[in-house]
Amino acid sequence: MSSICGDWICSECKSTDAVNENFNDSETGHISECYQCGYMEVYRENNHTGKVIEDYQGFNHYYNKEKSDE
Repeated sequence: MSSICGDWICSECKSTDAVNENFNDSETGHISECYQCGYMEVYRENNHTGKVIEDYQGFNHYYNKEKSDE
């Protein structure tokens, strides 16, 4: 997977304790996560078909659940 990570300012609480990852391989998109409030933005699109796989903004994404189970 080809990806670039960087700082992000949370669009919900405006915290800078947040990170953004942009990726481009079989999918194009980004995952933005705030460590302060738990808000996430996830966008994934299939590179071959252009179909949107996921477009999520909120607090209860399954990626958060996976981290809490670790």
